[in-house]
Amino acid sequence: MQLKVPSIPRSRAEWKAAISTGDVENKSSQWINADLAPTPQDKRTWSWISLTSYWWGNAFNASQWSSGSSLISVGLTWWQALISCILANLISSSVALALGRPGARYHIGFPILARSVFGMYGHFFFVWIRAVVAIIWFGVQSYFGSQLFSVMLRCVFGGSWWNMANHLHESAGITSRDLLAFFLFWMIEMPFLAVHPSKIKFLFAAESIICPLACVGVFAWCIHYGGGLQIDSISNSVASTLPLSGSALGWAMLNGINSCLGVTSALLVNQPDLTRYVCRTKDAGWRQAFSIFASKTLIFFFGIGSTAAVQGRFGQAYWNQWDLLNAILDRFWGPGARAGCFFASVGFSLSVLGVNIGCNAIPFGADITGLLPRIFKIVRGQLFCGLISLAIVPWKLLTDGSGFITFLGSYNIFIAPICGIVLVDYYFIKRGNIHVPSLFNPQAGSLYYYTKGWNLKALVSWVCAATFGIPGLIGSYHPDAVGTSATHIYKMGWIITFASAIAFYIGANQILPAKVNPDGYSVVDIPVGYEGYATTDGYLGDDVLVTFPPVNASAVEGVVSGSGDSTASKEVA
Repeated sequence: MQLKVPSIPRSRAEWKAAISTGDVENKSSQWINADLAPTPQDKRTWSWISLTSYWWGNAFNASQWSSGSSLISVGLTWWQALISCILANLISSSVALALGRPGARYHIGFPILARSVFGMYGHFFFVWIRAVVAIIWFGVQSYFGSQLFSVMLRCVFGGSWWNMANHLHESAGITSRDLLAFFLFWMIEMPFLAVHPSKIKFLFAAESIICPLACVGVFAWCIHYGGGLQIDSISNSVASTLPLSGSALGWAMLNGINSCLGVTSALLVNQPDLTRYVCRTKDAGWRQAFSIFASKTLIFFFGIGSTAAVQGRFGQAYWNQWDLLNAILDRFWGPGARAGCFFASVGFSLSVLGVNIGCNAIPFGADITGLLPRIFKIVRGQLFCGLISLAIVPWKLLTDGSGFITFLGSYNIFIAPICGIVLVDYYFIKRGNIHVPSLFNPQAGSLYYYTKGWNLKALVSWVCAATFGIPGLIGSYHPDAVGTSATHIYKMGWIITFASAIAFYIGANQILPAKVNPDGYSVVDIPVGYEGYATTDGYLGDDVLVTFPPVNASAVEGVVSGSGDSTASKEVA
């Protein structure tokens, strides 16, 4: 099988075309540009294989590999940690399946879907939340990738690379060697950021093959060298407490479930930004959900199994992929070890590249496009994400910013309520019915304008749900400042904020029923039943197709007015 590669811009003209937001005749507005409009038919290029390869490739990364350490360190045995991981993956795969459907049905990304939930102006706040964290994690993941890239360079250049003189002060938080590796890896990432999401699926296809093979190879070597799996032994060396039982065990397992869900929180909200490109709705169905569950469970087992197998002979537990590979090179330096570690680090680095693009750059590109559509398209936003990620100085965050990393780890108490509200709004309040032209109509009285552009029911529900996790977040910085109850709530922060957001939002809509259908349409134009609007891609009567550039001159008026009285006929998407 011949593997295609993403079409990376090469000439000056191609780069200009990739990052432009419009042209003289078709200028972007505050509410729409080419990447905010529903995905046209010719850009719906993703199949179920594309989504499955995306999840398989992204699962086998440094963060997922080392996730077992956080679970075992709270006192869980390996099999208790595995059960926590399995339960968390069942939840995350189910939520991902549910959140992906609106994008697949209506071909819109999260920023536009958020308009239907939070309002034409309210959605900016929730899009901004996701965008800020995406920038930070892009920089952090780039640092992880640079550590693996450093292993590659050590395998090639040996001591001349590994023993490179350091000319930086200790306060820099990084050595000259690691700083050079960081910028080299960052430069490799940048051309891939110029590839539109509709064309990047070939990168995910490549990593879905190469990355698992790298993990299997390292796992097999560790098992062979260590004389078999000895996972039980790792609990005693890593855990900070005695084996747990009773209620303490229950809370620890809930903490483990919460930790695993926190790793995938951002990926769940990102779903519409990917599923909007699928060819058929069923491409974002159960096969994608199964790939999430299987890949994330398997990488957990690989990571903890590899660490456990060699820790007895190494005398230390190496949880990071680059630390493990460097430990192998330290002990078995030679042609065989150098070749094996080189190819392993290539696979692991490729996974980091895929994670950064699929989980950080694409969502940020979609978010900044939704916030500033006159200035950004997705590709320009992706490139901007790569550039501005340098400003956060990720190595300083990882060495000196333990408190800030703690805050990033609490991201789930803010993102989980968003997941819950979006799910309730789509499946129970609107019953899968979204009027696409109203998503681009900012006028007062339009369907998604709500109260001065804000859906106050969604906003209040989010605030109330997130509040449950705030005391526990404070306790993570100042353990003596909060009680045991707050700590326990925080240990199940994702679950409790997700569930409470659902309860608050359902209750609010029971008291104040939501308006589902726009005004100005006859009864015969309003479809009934679950996802009735989806049968016409979200259009009613003689609605004009929302495109960029517009189908014709009257299309602009149709989008702004949002009425069903337009005489222009709707084209088939």
